[in-house]
Amino acid sequence: MSDRLFLLDKNYILKQAQQDLRLELEATLIEKIKEAYFTHFNPLKLEDDTTALINGYQPIHLSLFDEFYDILCGIYRYKIGDNQLELLFDGRSHYETYLVDWKEEFIQYIDGLSAKSNFIVAGLELSVYYSPDKRIELSQNRLKICVYEHFGLKLYKYKGIQKYTKATA
Repeated sequence: MSDRLFLLDKNYILKQAQQDLRLELEATLIEKIKEAYFTHFNPLKLEDDTTALINGYQPIHLSLFDEFYDILCGIYRYKIGDNQLELLFDGRSHYETYLVDWKEEFIQYIDGLSAKSNFIVAGLELSVYYSPDKRIELSQNRLKICVYEHFGLKLYKYKGIQKYTKATA
């Protein structure tokens, strides 16, 4: 971005760190979903067709999780608040610090979300059971709802981040 006024703004550095970690963390997300499946639905890891399919799956379509990843990035930036760079005394740059901090926080977010069976099922539908002829929007929306309910926040394109209230019918 050439129109940046403050090149050392915390949000620019953090966004760059989050962008650079995207593929690695999306692959980690799939592995965490697979682990959560076994924890919740098959703790003994009894061998069957489903277990073999999940164990043998290697991530291919990471782009299906891009919107989910962007939502978690936005929530993280919202939660850490201010845009002032802090003083670092450990010899690392702010970029290196944000790489480590974001990775740790992302893993904590996924561990918290993995307690929900809807999250696990939607994640498996977008990875292990992905098929080009299926409507992926439904699974992606279920992932987003899990995030909104877990954090109590919702991201809007033009309104920003607001409190999320669960719709009751």
